[in-house]
Amino acid sequence: MMNCSLIKLIVVLFSFILFSCSEEKNSLPYNLFGNIGRTSSYEELGSFWTGIASLEKASCSDTSGFISFPLALSDNKFVTSSANGVVVCFKHSNLLWEYHLDANEYLVSSICASPNEELVFITNQKRIYSLDNNGKLRWRIILNDSSAFFTHLLATKTGVYFISQNDILYKLSYSGKVLWQLQFPLSSTNYFAAGNEDRLIINLTNDKLGETDTVILVDGNGSIIWKRYFDGLRLVRSPIVWKDKIFVYGYYEDKGQLIGKLISMDFNGKKLWSKEFGIIPRFLSITNDGDLFLILYNSGLGENVSTIYKLDVSGNLIAQQHISTTFYSPLFISKEILGAVGYTRGNPVIVFFGFDLSLWKTIDLSKYPSILNIPAFLEDCTMYFVAGSGNFFVRIDENPIIKLLPW
Repeated sequence: MMNCSLIKLIVVLFSFILFSCSEEKNSLPYNLFGNIGRTSSYEELGSFWTGIASLEKASCSDTSGFISFPLALSDNKFVTSSANGVVVCFKHSNLLWEYHLDANEYLVSSICASPNEELVFITNQKRIYSLDNNGKLRWRIILNDSSAFFTHLLATKTGVYFISQNDILYKLSYSGKVLWQLQFPLSSTNYFAAGNEDRLIINLTNDKLGETDTVILVDGNGSIIWKRYFDGLRLVRSPIVWKDKIFVYGYYEDKGQLIGKLISMDFNGKKLWSKEFGIIPRFLSITNDGDLFLILYNSGLGENVSTIYKLDVSGNLIAQQHISTTFYSPLFISKEILGAVGYTRGNPVIVFFGFDLSLWKTIDLSKYPSILNIPAFLEDCTMYFVAGSGNFFVRIDENPIIKLLPW
């Protein structure tokens, strides 16, 4: 018979493992672009499936089409919303719940969620909602702001941040209280990032060439810690935060030519290095190990060619790829495979690459309804795109037989 002390030890260790796994699973909030640093890394899920694309009917009551990028949650669930104001939650393609907004009400922000999967979003009626993970209303407040749209929401462990069309940064608690607000002199790009301790990194832009754009750090109490000015540089997209480093990018005009620029800074605002390109940077992604993947292209007549650079964290070139595709998403990063959404000769595609930027596979999406370009990445490594017309999903998965193979 097993020794009583040994049995107690096993029970304690098993309880500790269960508690630790639960803590790890619920320790982080849920955001678009992977995490609060907006690195577009999903490496913790494993490697993306790339075998098949299939059209699936979304079994919800509204067929008006989806308007919100799907947000992946735990246990292979994701949430999105329709044009008629129905917030829906699915597990794979199985409907779990619906929440109906009032008549003529719909989302004008992205959806984010707390570590406990408490959803937060903003509607066109200037209302901020929070739903629990069963689709029940937790609270609803009125935001005293006339803005028609908002940046992508950013959820941290302590609350939710967003910037309105009126250039006001808000912090909202998960109990529905506006904790503070901060007025900016310029507009921000459409999303922003954060480091640890809720240190927000925000691009403020004039949104035109030849002006001075600004990168600022705001702490979790709403105080501006520093500002860095970039004369003539038009900042694009969001800053990207990787560990203790900040990356911003944009472009400027020199003698009629557009010059792209990527800048690395530390959290004191000190520039570590910069790198210039004869082409406009569009999206930046960063692996957990600090490899950078930068997508660049110029718009114009004729066939557009995108360039992808792989750089190390010090800005040194590792690999490059040129491809006749115009990308409309960052490179999403999994354990072994990268993927991005774009157009090739006018047809929507998702293109997969290896980490060395070798072309892995291209999936033609032209036979499906038009999709929103940011998918939900589920825990089993499947992707779900939502359609902008009709209640449909496009699922990127693997052949079931392949999944059964031992290698």
